[in-house]
Amino acid sequence: MKKPSEPPKTWDEEREKIIGLGERSMRKTYYPELQRKLDELERFRALLDQSNDCIFLLKIPSLAFIDVNESACRQLGCARQGFLSFSLEDVFPEDAATRVRELVAFGHVEGKDQDTITTSLRTCAGGWLPVEMTIRLVIFNKEMYGVAVARDITERKRAEKVLLENSLILRDMQLARHIQLSLLPAAPPELPGAELTGLCIPAAHVGGDYFDYFRREDGAVNMVIADVSGHSIGAALMMVEARSVLRARVHFVTAPGDILASLNDLLNADLSQSGLFITLFYVRYDPATRIVTYANGGHVPPLLFRPSEGGCRQLDAEGLVLGIREGIVFEEKQLRMGEGDVLLLYTDGITETESSAGELFGVERLCAVVAAHAAGSPQGVIDAVLREVASFRGDTPQADDVAMIAMKVG
Repeated sequence: MKKPSEPPKTWDEEREKIIGLGERSMRKTYYPELQRKLDELERFRALLDQSNDCIFLLKIPSLAFIDVNESACRQLGCARQGFLSFSLEDVFPEDAATRVRELVAFGHVEGKDQDTITTSLRTCAGGWLPVEMTIRLVIFNKEMYGVAVARDITERKRAEKVLLENSLILRDMQLARHIQLSLLPAAPPELPGAELTGLCIPAAHVGGDYFDYFRREDGAVNMVIADVSGHSIGAALMMVEARSVLRARVHFVTAPGDILASLNDLLNADLSQSGLFITLFYVRYDPATRIVTYANGGHVPPLLFRPSEGGCRQLDAEGLVLGIREGIVFEEKQLRMGEGDVLLLYTDGITETESSAGELFGVERLCAVVAAHAAGSPQGVIDAVLREVASFRGDTPQADDVAMIAMKVG
């Protein structure tokens, strides 16, 4: 029985109450849920379109494109609607298309639902975009689809190319270092009444420092130490050329000054064109008389330590660096060495070594090391110099090539 206070209801209101399909019921039940799902779908679509990866949705088994994200359209330069008319081969190269077809045909049989391919995608401008692409088989509402996610690997390919080129350059530089070091003397000549040794350490794989010995028919021994400006492959090549020219002339020219003059004239054109120059110190030692004859082409003066004097003197003579101009005259000087005297020829990589504070090793420190170890062998002197220089340098890498020749009269 109806209560007196309740207003009469219309048929429409009763119908809505019974079947629950009226406007108010829709707003209370279905519409908010539907709107939430649509909002989620829009947000998900926005995320896909903002992704840096190209994402494709393929229908199985036809492999027709049924959707693509905005990133794929942007990176490949194609309109979204255009993709829907493309075949697989219009976008993927033949090898990648074959891999996709094999995955679709045999993937489930082999228990495999995805594959990763390093390939390229064809752009609508006719170019190619290198990518790493993963294709996965998925099922939505009992329908199978293929989802392909392709990532641009242009920078990775460029980095791999640079890495490969660098590794090839490194291999060539290591070979060049091996060849250059093989051109240095394997062992010093034996001298009656004297000991002789030398070494060269490039700062990089190859360098411009060089030393050599030449035994003459009269029993004398010639020694040379040189430094081509720079420590690059260019300096190394010029060093090899200088070595070849010197070895071709040394048995025809006797006097150190004449040898430097001849070497300067022969190398001047190549040095000028390359923008390089060479400093070089040349010594002729006669074991019979203990007389040293020397000439200098702009090189750092060697040190002569004499126990009788208790200190070092620098051996120098007038002469410009090689490669400035032709027709240079190089002064020659002589002296007689005595028992226990130590002669050290070196390049400026020794004295110009810097400490962490920027201080140079210098000639005074070098002389002190020679004096402290002069009672030992020439090899001991060289080893001591290397130790002191390394300690002085600390953690700072070797910045310049180093070469030395040490001779001690017994």
